[in-house]
Amino acid sequence: MEIKLAKEMGFCFGVRKAIELVEKEATTRVNPSITTYGSLVHNPVVNEKMESLGVTVNNRNMPAVATRTIAFTAHGIAPQIVEQAQAQELEILDATCPLVTLIQQSAMEMIKEGFFVIVYGDKNHVEVQSIVGWAITAGGEKNVISTKDFNDIKDMRPPKRIGIVCQSTSILKEFKEFVLQVHEHFLGKTKEIKVHNTICAPTTRLQTSAEELAQECQVMVVIGGKQSANTQHLADLCRENGATTYKIERANELDPSWFEGIETVGVTAGASTPDESIEEVVASLKSFDLLKSKN
Repeated sequence: MEIKLAKEMGFCFGVRKAIELVEKEATTRVNPSITTYGSLVHNPVVNEKMESLGVTVNNRNMPAVATRTIAFTAHGIAPQIVEQAQAQELEILDATCPLVTLIQQSAMEMIKEGFFVIVYGDKNHVEVQSIVGWAITAGGEKNVISTKDFNDIKDMRPPKRIGIVCQSTSILKEFKEFVLQVHEHFLGKTKEIKVHNTICAPTTRLQTSAEELAQECQVMVVIGGKQSANTQHLADLCRENGATTYKIERANELDPSWFEGIETVGVTAGASTPDESIEEVVASLKSFDLLKSKN
C-alpha cells in the first residue's frame, strides 16, 4: 500500500504563532496564570498540551475568567470582548492570526466607505463573529450580515453599495458561486459591488494540495479537530475529487478495514493539526500495511 503525503498540510504560520506566544508565556513565567478565551485552536491535541502547561480554557464567558491574563485565540476576537477584558483589568495576550486581523480591517474600511458588508462564512464561527464585531464598531449592526446562504439576503432591500469579505478558510469555488449570485441578483439595483477575496494563502495551498492528492489516491485520511472548519473543508474537497475520505482527530480512530484492498492512501491535515498527530497516523498506516503483507 503506497502512502502519499500532501505537499502542504498541518500548522499554518498563524496557528504556530498563536501556540508559540501562549506556550512561551506559560513556560517562562514563574507563576503562570493564563486563560484562553475559548480553545486556542480547534485541535484537542494542542489544547491538551496547553492544559498540561497550566493554561486554562474558558468557554467564552468573560466574567468567569479567574486568572490575571487572558489569551485571545488565533481566530480573532470582537472588540466588545476586548473591552470586557480591559474593564476586568486583565493582561491581554492577543494571538489573533495577522491574516484574520487584515479581514477585520477590510470589513471596517468598507463600512466607513458606506458599504453594506456581507461576511461570507459560518455565522457561528468565532472568526466570523470577530469580523462582524469589528465591522459593527465602524458603522452599526444594521450595516453588516454574516452568511453562507444567498437566500438570507436575496429578499433584502438593495443597499446603495455592497461589500463582501469572506472567512479565511472558505472554499474558493463556493465563495465564487456566492459572489456570482450576489452580482446576478443585485447588479443594476445597487451602485457598486466590491469584493475582497480574503481566503488566506495557507488555506489555498492546503486545499489545492488536498485536491491534487485526492485525485491520485483511492482513500484519503484527513487529520484535524472535529470543530476545525478548515479541516472539514479539506475532507469535503477530497470527497468531491473522488477519494473515499475519512476525517479523524487521532491515529487510534483509524480502522484497518478501511484499507483492505486499497493500493494508494493519501494523508493531509488541517491548519491546526500538529506534526506529532500526522506522524502517528502515518506510523499506524505503515503498521497496517506491514500486517497485510505478513498475512
